[in-house]
Amino acid sequence: MKDDPIFGTVMTNPELCAELLRRALPELTIKWVKDADPQHTIQATPTAKGIRIDVYARDDQNRTYTIEMQMVNEHNLPFRMREYQKLMDQEILNSGDDYDKLANYPTYVIFFCNFDYYHRGLARYQFEFREKWHPEIAAGDLRTLVVFNTKAKDYQHVAEIRPFFDMIRGTVDTKDKFIAAVDAEVQEIRADKKREARFMKEQIERRRELRKSRETGILDMAKALEKRGMTTSEIIATIADVQNISHAEAQKYYEQLSITK
Repeated sequence: MKDDPIFGTVMTNPELCAELLRRALPELTIKWVKDADPQHTIQATPTAKGIRIDVYARDDQNRTYTIEMQMVNEHNLPFRMREYQKLMDQEILNSGDDYDKLANYPTYVIFFCNFDYYHRGLARYQFEFREKWHPEIAAGDLRTLVVFNTKAKDYQHVAEIRPFFDMIRGTVDTKDKFIAAVDAEVQEIRADKKREARFMKEQIERRRELRKSRETGILDMAKALEKRGMTTSEIIATIADVQNISHAEAQKYYEQLSITK
């Protein structure tokens, strides 16, 4: 279940996708899910950078979800969520549409991570947009970012998701009907060697794309910092801090910038 393409294909089953969302967001009343689309590509314009999403779905109340399985920490999660959110809105709005249309399509960017990006041990981190000094005032833009941590110790607010996390870690509770159904779908897919081979190829390509995207982002950052007049040591320190990587790794990225000049 750790394979992104397999996860996406299993979640094209609308009943399984809906049940996962019910467990992930138990406060929502989700009756059914439609348009569950694996490896969905969103691209604002032919020349703009696009994204390929594990699962793109919409429920009975037009709430729209992007669902990603993230096994490796690329150290850029907040910025990926920012890009996903922007492109989701652009896909909802057609040319000539009024911005009010977005009021009918609340959006949820959801990442299931096999690491604790925010280092607090929580199973679920949820972010909304609120006034800085008066957080009781919500922006009201109906955007929600949700990050799940499969390494969690604290399952407050989301106990229902624990069996799914256990499954990702390799423990399948067949007494749980949802988990048993997901496992059956996974086994069926893996029994088809041609489909499994295609999934593995897609996974390799996806990881290559992510790595290239990250490298490009870091190089662009380094160029911008150079234009600000920062010294080499300041640039390397900033890259290491922002990307949460070692100074040695940040230096390698900076050296790549020097080579490309």
